[in-house]
Amino acid sequence: MRIRHRVTAALCAGAVIALLLTACAGVATVERRPAGEPRRGGTLAFAWNTEAQSVDPVTCAIGIGVGPCQAIYGALLYYDPGSRKVVPGMAESFTSEDGKVWMLKLRPEVGFTDGTPFDAAAVAFNWQRALDPSKLSPSRAAAQSITWQVVDATTLRVTADEVNYQLPYQLTESLAFVGSPAAIRRKGADFATEPVGAGPFVFRSWARGTEMVLERNAGYWDSPRPYVDRFVYKTIPADDQRYNALQAGEVDVMAVVSDKYAERGRSAGLEVVQYPQLGGNGVRLNSRGTLADSDLRTAIGKLIDNEQIRAAAFPGEPGAEYFVAEDQPLFDEAAKWPAKDVAGAQRLVDGYRARHGDDKVVLSYVTTAGSPVLTRVAEVLQAQIQQVDGLELEIKALDGAGYASALVSGNFDLILSSLGGAHPENLYRVFHTNGAGNSAKYSNPTVDKALERAHTSNDPAVVDDAYRTAIRELVATNAYRYWRPAVTSLILRADVYGVEPAYQYWMRPDLAWIQE
Repeated sequence: MRIRHRVTAALCAGAVIALLLTACAGVATVERRPAGEPRRGGTLAFAWNTEAQSVDPVTCAIGIGVGPCQAIYGALLYYDPGSRKVVPGMAESFTSEDGKVWMLKLRPEVGFTDGTPFDAAAVAFNWQRALDPSKLSPSRAAAQSITWQVVDATTLRVTADEVNYQLPYQLTESLAFVGSPAAIRRKGADFATEPVGAGPFVFRSWARGTEMVLERNAGYWDSPRPYVDRFVYKTIPADDQRYNALQAGEVDVMAVVSDKYAERGRSAGLEVVQYPQLGGNGVRLNSRGTLADSDLRTAIGKLIDNEQIRAAAFPGEPGAEYFVAEDQPLFDEAAKWPAKDVAGAQRLVDGYRARHGDDKVVLSYVTTAGSPVLTRVAEVLQAQIQQVDGLELEIKALDGAGYASALVSGNFDLILSSLGGAHPENLYRVFHTNGAGNSAKYSNPTVDKALERAHTSNDPAVVDDAYRTAIRELVATNAYRYWRPAVTSLILRADVYGVEPAYQYWMRPDLAWIQE
């Protein structure tokens, strides 16, 4: 896994202005100087295209909630995509001799911002909440796979149902976030929008659909971090609007998955940090309802034309021929997307209609509203699916909360999706029969066996081979299809330093600082 940092000198020649579509003269430029020592102070505004549904720890593991939850709660552990290793966070260590019994050691004398202790009992309380069916927590499956016992104030003994050497990954996402038990009891349902944590920042305000404002936690355990006084998450749906806000100095860092903005940023003298992730941006197919029929899923695989989608929505950007990009550790040339075959798809659809007596099969595609690029993707996908007689695709464009609800509940036929993050254990979360994120109810013995083999070995070669086996079967059964590699670009102003990627679209807010 490579994280790419690139700085390109600003170019303002007339030809470049035409190519960039936005004149360099409009950029609030700052000369980038050597980083030096991090300094304290300032406000850093980060922009993405949607916002969290809530910041309750039991719902943080939905991708769009991870960013602000990391800021408010910190994470027990973090995944370092550069080394492909899990590293300490709010916890000092998480160790095991046999892959089944683990010891979680917390940092001593850490407190929540309401003055109550961040201790083993608090971790146990939060994990127990995730088990409550009424919470609809995406972390529930992860919590169900373990039991725990408080040993002392800073130690929990965690026992996995089965040997699982990949368990530490769960503490970077699904079981990563710990809220104040006292505040949770006191606030009830309001805690989802009035959180109290022990992380680097303290929640101050949330203007829905606009911005969330956080302030530096002066009592954070990892002094002198965080460096900035205020961290603001801004919601700006359209890529162009986010980029214009960055140019105007209204935001300091923006996240984007379209590589053309990274190129614009480089040409304008901005820093670009790129974060390749597992899989890519595409569509997940439900295994319930109409698409429980494998012939229909196969037909859809034959109708999707990656190159056409890329050319229409992401011109000039890399396409996707394989499940894993050729420059990534888990690349396997056998895991290649199926070739376009409209005639073959028509035969499969005709067979389905004959078996079920249907004149027309109507499927839904759930996407997020507000992004012209994603709207274009939806329109092209719809046209591709409807190339055959008797198959119709309805587009459902939802706001962030509606999209998250559909994804978690499985209320879709097809849904805009990526695997989330760089760690291959996401394959277990999304595609294992008992995976925490398997809202599509995909169930395949070959995939289950391979992913379980990854759990039972601590040999990296064996683990990688197991993941490749699972990936080949996922491609063969049309569980998921993406049309472009998932590479998140973090574009930042020249006076911003310490920007390191974290899960999906986010950055580590505790590490960033602003040069005077």
